[in-house]
Parts: sequence; C-alpha cells; structure tokens
Amino acid sequence: MFTRRQSKLLEILLNNVQGITGTKLAEYLEVSSRTIRSEIGEINRAWKDGSIIKSSRKQGYYIEETDLSAVRSYFLSEGQEKREEEVKDRGWMILGMVLKAGRADIFDVENELALSQPAVHKEVSRFQKKLLSEYQCELLRMSGEWIWIENDEAKIRQTLFRIIKNETQERTRHYAWFLKTFLQEDFDQKEYDWMVKLIKEYFDSKCIQVSDDNLYMIVSAVYITMIRGFQNHKVAASEEAEPAKEEVQQFFAFLKEQGFDFDEGDRQVLEGLLHGFRLTAKIAAESEIDSLSILILEDFCHDVMEKYHFDLWQSQSFYENILNHIEYMMRRMETGYEAKNPILNEIKKQYPYAYEISMLMVPIVFRYKNCYIQDDEISFIAIFVEHFLENVNKKLEAVLISSARFSVNSIVSKWIGLNFQNQIEIVDIMPKHSLEQYLETHSVDLVISIMDTFVHPTIATFRVDGIPNQYTLAAMNALVYKIRVNYRFREIIKEHFNKTTIRIYREKVEFVQLIEELSQALKAEDCIYDVKEFVNDVLQREVNYPTYIGDWFMIPHPLMTFAKKTAIGVGILKKPARIHSKEIQVVFLLAMEHKQNEQIGVLFEFFRHMAQNRSAIGRLAAVETEEEFVEVLIRISNSLES
Repeated sequence: MFTRRQSKLLEILLNNVQGITGTKLAEYLEVSSRTIRSEIGEINRAWKDGSIIKSSRKQGYYIEETDLSAVRSYFLSEGQEKREEEVKDRGWMILGMVLKAGRADIFDVENELALSQPAVHKEVSRFQKKLLSEYQCELLRMSGEWIWIENDEAKIRQTLFRIIKNETQERTRHYAWFLKTFLQEDFDQKEYDWMVKLIKEYFDSKCIQVSDDNLYMIVSAVYITMIRGFQNHKVAASEEAEPAKEEVQQFFAFLKEQGFDFDEGDRQVLEGLLHGFRLTAKIAAESEIDSLSILILEDFCHDVMEKYHFDLWQSQSFYENILNHIEYMMRRMETGYEAKNPILNEIKKQYPYAYEISMLMVPIVFRYKNCYIQDDEISFIAIFVEHFLENVNKKLEAVLISSARFSVNSIVSKWIGLNFQNQIEIVDIMPKHSLEQYLETHSVDLVISIMDTFVHPTIATFRVDGIPNQYTLAAMNALVYKIRVNYRFREIIKEHFNKTTIRIYREKVEFVQLIEELSQALKAEDCIYDVKEFVNDVLQREVNYPTYIGDWFMIPHPLMTFAKKTAIGVGILKKPARIHSKEIQVVFLLAMEHKQNEQIGVLFEFFRHMAQNRSAIGRLAAVETEEEFVEVLIRISNSLES
C-alpha cells in the first residue's frame, strides 16, 4: 500500500494524463522537487509490474496510456480502501514525550512505556507511517539514542491542529485526552474547561453558532498555542501573510482582553485554522462574500437550470444559505481543512438525485481553483439541493369526480390539501359525465373519485370511500409514488434499456473491463461519441467520487462527458466484484445527454428505493438472460412502495 502522499501524487497524474512538471507537483503537494523525485522513485520501485511513472523533458511526469487502467484499478481495489488499524495509545504517548523539549532519550521512553528498545523502534516506525499517511507530515524522527521532532514550530502547530480536528470529528475518545498527551504536565483540565466556557460565551454574545466539534477544535487550538508559547516554542512571523478577516481580528481582540496576547507568528498560524470557520453571526450582504463564491454559485445555478430546468434563483433562502456554505467551503479549501460528513454514504443512498445535481459544482470549482472538491463537500451541497427539490417538485395534476353532497367534496378537497399540498394539485372538480370532454383538451395525472364504483380505464384512479382515514392516506401515498416513479420508470425501461447493452458476467470480471465493454455496447447503439473519452471520464469520476448506492450496486457515469442520447448499460455480476470495499452485484452504466430530461429524476428516485431493497438486487443478479432482466426490472418497479 502506498502512503497517502504517494496516492495523492498518483491521483494528480491521473487528472493530468498529458503530463505535469515536477515543479507543479511539488506545488500541489507542498513539498520540494527533491521529495517529488524521491516519492516517484518509491512508487516505481513498489509497483508490481515495474516503473509506472514516466518522465520526459516535453511532458514532465506522466503515466502511459496503456498503464492508466492499472492505476485506476489500484484506486478502486479493496486494498486502497483499507486503513491501518487504529494506533495504540503509546504512539501518541511517545509524541507527547518528545513535543515539550523537542527530543527524548530513547532509554527514557523505554522506561516510561516499559518496552524493549526494539519495541520502541517498532512503535516509532509505525507511528511515523501513521503521521505520514493520515496527516502528510514527517514530524517524528529517530536516530541512535534520540527521538526528536523537526525544528519548524509552525508545522508542528499545524500538525497538532490537524490531529485535534481529526480526533474530534472521527473518534469517540475525549478531546482533552490528546491535549494531555501532547502537553503532559502543562495541561490543566480546570483551566481548559474555563476556556471552553469563556469562548462559548463570546460566541453566544456575538450570536455566532458553531457546532460542538468546532467549538472544541477552536478552544484546543487556542490552548495549544498558549501552552507552546509558555514552553518557549516560537513561530517565526511571515511578512507575506495577508491580514486576517474582520471576524477573526475581533476574536483575537477578545482573547487579548482575557489575557491571551499572542505573538504575531502565533496569530498567523491560528488565523490559518480560524479562516475555515464561520465566526460571523450571519452574512447578510453579498458585499461581505468573496466575489469568487458568488461567481461559483451563479455558474452552478446556470448549469442546473440548463441541464435540469430547476430555477435555483427562485428561492432566496436557498441562494443565501448555499452562498454562505460555498464561502466557507472555499476557505476550507484554502486552508487545507477537511470537513468530514459522517453521513456521506447515507446522503448518497437517500438523495442520489440531489447528489447528482450537486456534482455540477465539481467542474465549476475546478475551473476557478484547478482542484477537485471533496466528496464530503458535495454531500453537504446535496442537502441544500434536496431541501430545494422537496419544495419545487412538480405536483401531480388531479381532477376530483364530485359527489352530489357538497360537504363530502369539501372534506376530500381539504384532506388532499392538508396531506398532499406539495404533491397533488386539484385542477378541477366535476361530475363524472363531464370528465371525458374535459380530457379532450386537458391532460391530468390522476382522477380522484368520491363515487363508489368509478374507475377510469387509462388514467390512474383513486377512490375515496367515505371519510378519509390513515388507511386512505397510506393507499394514496402508494399511488402517488407509483405515478411519480413506477409508471414513469416503465416508460424509461422501454425507451432506454436495450438487451444489446446488457451483459451477464458468469465469471469474475475486473471493473475497468466491465466499464470498457459496456461503453463499447453503448457506442454500438450510437449512444455515445467516443468510447475512450467516455471510459476515461467514468473511471476518473470513480476515483474521486464513487457512485455506489448502498452496498450492492452502483451507477457509474461521467462527470463531464455527455452522450448523444440518454442510455443505460447494465452489468450483472454472478460473482460479485469488490469495488470501493463493496460487494457489487449490479452495475448501471449511465450515459446522459446534456439537456433537460425529467426522466433522470425518476431514474434516480428508482435507484434510491433499490438501494434500500437487498432482495430486489438479488433478483436482478439471479437473472439468466437479458430479456429476463428487463422483465424482472418491471416487476420490481411494480412492487416498490414509497
């Protein structure tokens, strides 16, 4: 397994298939050109089939076209998903022993931890790898009788901040344990608790809302800065540093009033962390928002309108809220802060359509910043989009076949308005004999009848029998879902599923091979323009933004390559393939036109329900012929409920 930095280097090369200079690589990874050469050498020596990264004066560093699939397979393999097992406490304890003085005698470490010298060497080596892979730093060093840390206090602080953020966000262990480990006898729990209370009261007084995690991250960073200063570990100030934003300056002014007067170098390091947090009560005016954030949001709204015909501009609250989010997303990117979303996989499973729409943000940010935003950031945007969709989804148009009793008509109308206000619009109320004439000039999705026996032969009909109750509600919900998804999905099956683009694999198949073969099948049906371009974009998207939904199936599709016409290729894997640590049985390869298509939303809604239905995936995986697959797909659609 490669280190995180080496994996990132390979990822950059995949994103720059024409080649990239060593200088540019060094800039991206924030290391020296010498380190780049060293890392490339390590990768080439470790690669099982020989050197994978080539270089030339003209192209710089690159991966040959024939090797691209192998590198992508590495990112998609089970091995890449595995992480080192959780580091035992003694790794952190060793780091804590070294931090105060800058070095520790290896014999003192042996005595303190009751370990043999070889065991200490092993622990240090293992912990060095953890720091490198998880925090991209080579902080801890060992030679002879000494263990020490590099003499760059700014890097030490930044690493400690990253560790605290990681442990606060992802671990169950109490935050203060790490501070005590790092700061040892200089850590005072009562003092720390007082600081938490103090800073929380400041945020409350300014109407600044921060999560518990962020509060403890900020307090811990301030506390570390204070103690490291007392220990006489100084940070050299940079003359090139930009002035802090006003809200950060106000926060420092408050800290100074409380007796925390930091040196300029200390302030600059802290500013780098605080820049990624929202320390204002509300961003009310666009003038306070960075112009780049506005440009990104405007492009996003435009692209969503063009491709999906959703007018995001119509919702002022949506626009303001997501603009705020983009502003702080860009700050996080600038400072290297990784905002983890603990429910990322659930969002992709529950809101696949909103997530897909949110993916339009990726090429926009890349265009302005020349880097890819994280999957976690996409999922946060998807939450905003999902909320918008819930409020603007097109309502089903219904007519009400009236009863002779006006009171009954009124009760049913009010019941529909109360329970289905965002789903059903009653466009007219009429007697049964007027319906056919009405339908000659109007199209409707649903007929609601108060008459006991009436059922329309071609339009979905719902009969209200007496006063509506909970059973009536459940039945109407099921019918609304069938109209929105099931009925329309059958149209999608007829239009976009072709047995010539369905493949049943009875033996093990590599993911890359599967994508290539399904893409060739789509090309044979004249659905895509270029197989090579399509495959490359699909596989690259999988590296950065995996498309699995649930644990058993995935919907790979390009990020930026569009199709001649919307089509779906299908791979049935009799022997599941392990992709992204998931046992994948069914693959839907999507080719989508660059134009508005209401069917896409229906398709993703169907996928959402499939993700929650293990037996449905099993039924699809069990088919023996292409024709049977289509038949089973229709039966599954008919059986899914809202």
